[in-house]
Amino acid sequence: MRSWLSPTPPSRLRRQWHSIRTLVAIATVLAIVCLGIGAAADTASASNAAAGLGDDRELTVPAWLTVFTGGVAIGASALLAALVTDRQLVDALHTWSLPLSASRSDPSNPSNRSETSSVLVPSRSELASGLWWLTGLVGVAALVGTVVVGLTGPGRVAPTANLAIILSFVGLRSLLPMVAFLVGNPWPALDPFRRLACALAALGEGVMCLLPPIQSFGGTDTDSTDTGPTDTHAIADGGSGLLTYPSTLASWPAVAGLGALVWLELVLPVTSDPALLARLAVGYTVYTVAGGTLFGLQSWLRHADPLATVFRLYGAVAPIQRRRDGRGLTLVLPGSRLRDPDLVTDTSDVAFVLLLVWELTFNGFVVTPPGSQLLAELVGAGAPVAVATFVVFAGGYAVAFGLYWFAASTARRTAPTYLSTATLARRFAPPLLAIAAGYHVAHYVGVVLSLSPATVAVVTSPLSPPLNPATLALPGWVGMLEIGALLAGHLLAVWVAHATAFDCFPGRLQAIRSQYPLIAVMVCYTAVSLWLLTLPTVQPPTLAG
Repeated sequence: MRSWLSPTPPSRLRRQWHSIRTLVAIATVLAIVCLGIGAAADTASASNAAAGLGDDRELTVPAWLTVFTGGVAIGASALLAALVTDRQLVDALHTWSLPLSASRSDPSNPSNRSETSSVLVPSRSELASGLWWLTGLVGVAALVGTVVVGLTGPGRVAPTANLAIILSFVGLRSLLPMVAFLVGNPWPALDPFRRLACALAALGEGVMCLLPPIQSFGGTDTDSTDTGPTDTHAIADGGSGLLTYPSTLASWPAVAGLGALVWLELVLPVTSDPALLARLAVGYTVYTVAGGTLFGLQSWLRHADPLATVFRLYGAVAPIQRRRDGRGLTLVLPGSRLRDPDLVTDTSDVAFVLLLVWELTFNGFVVTPPGSQLLAELVGAGAPVAVATFVVFAGGYAVAFGLYWFAASTARRTAPTYLSTATLARRFAPPLLAIAAGYHVAHYVGVVLSLSPATVAVVTSPLSPPLNPATLALPGWVGMLEIGALLAGHLLAVWVAHATAFDCFPGRLQAIRSQYPLIAVMVCYTAVSLWLLTLPTVQPPTLAG
């Protein structure tokens, strides 16, 4: 295989330069489009709020400059990525790792060669088991606190004084996903629904749920349920279930579940009615425990639990991942896991990834003047609030899904291949998770920071919190942090898509040309995302909360 320092033949260099010039032309056109979109907006006066929580603030950067710079940055990154055409270099970057914990099966591990050191192995196992129990208790306690305090505690006047709202929207909705894609996936260790389903299955088997998954932190949720040293681990993950999960359903239940959660968040006053939020938490608990009991917890978490699926996919972006043998943690470059062909396995997984990206865009859209006006017009035409919200949400998602599928189909023409459109759509879906991660930070970091004093006050005193908890006035640099996070996510997505193209196509030019439509979609999405981020935040009169 040619080294990345080896010279490129002149004929291949000319063809490669022709493809790069095409990318330059695409980037130039899209930059002009970005400039036109940005010119329609004034100086940004606020940032997107999450679920009606958080404060507005001024952004000093003109919106047109923000959008234009973002579009050009993504286009330029695509050009730079196109210059890196050596497969050895791409592979070296994506396979680099640094072990963070020793594996018991690793012959280089001193504990396997020394009787004295081997004493440490059960100590680590005991520590992991203890942490598994502790994090499980924390997760269950948070769920119980959400239900109990939501039904009986304060918060009718000041919603941020109620533990249920703080845990649900600052913790679960905003902060934990950031931990998942910035550090490693904590949800398998914290998931209270998993623990309750596991306990119910353990009672049915007549045994205790003693064994944790080998690694309960980092990587993806699937790994935490399909790896383990003994058969007892299957019991710890909820057994096989009473029924076989229908393979034809794939992950469509998780897609429908995430869509329902996003829709309910907007049409119900969940941020101002803690009792309603508590009842929804009970309903979700029944849904997960019943599903895990009927179909087996492993299958249910992988295919039907939207929260577990969200954290599993976000965890793939993180720099901390599990080893392939499931017996240790390793440090990798962020986004390296997104190149794996087994992360997104079918069309339902593609649909979930696109929904994960779209729901962030949708939440940003409905709290801006254009989104609020659109909903108000639909309601004014006679549509109920719930129906109007569903129409905008489902219609926008259908458009986003159609555009992505069209881009995958176009890629087959720009780079002729025997691979089907469905295969290309599946392989190029994981890079979109980096975009979703960047937009999540942009959308929710302000909420986490502004409500951090309220969070501390409410968590430390859930039954008698301050009547009106303090919030932080966010400085202007937070707006720049949001923009930087969004751009970083898009840049990472461009690079991962570039690496994926070299996995799918044997030729260098073919791999570069396959990215034309996908880069165009990414640049357009960057412009739209930044444009929404710079619009003032309003509270749509048609939405609850």
